[in-house]
Amino acid sequence: MVQKPETIYIVRDRNVVIRKVGDEMVIVPLVNSVADMTRVLTLNETGTAIIEALNGQNTINQVEEQLLQQFDVERNVLSNDLQVFIDQALDKQIIEKLA
Repeated sequence: MVQKPETIYIVRDRNVVIRKVGDEMVIVPLVNSVADMTRVLTLNETGTAIIEALNGQNTINQVEEQLLQQFDVERNVLSNDLQVFIDQALDKQIIEKLA
């Protein structure tokens, strides 16, 4: 799904436990308030930066600009990768749309 540039997302912290380890992040989904260790996700530095930027205040455009400053990547590649990441995070109920 194509996200609008002004869309804002936030991590659904009631559905996951998140821990940052170095430049990586571990996300453990919760099922009925119990950790589901069969669905643990480990994010690399880029995924971690995306999750941190999806703070409920930044628009998709702002997230993209932050990532462009942080990583050596072409805008079109980043836009596509960000879109895929957001779609997958929505499917896994890690993030939710605020506005």
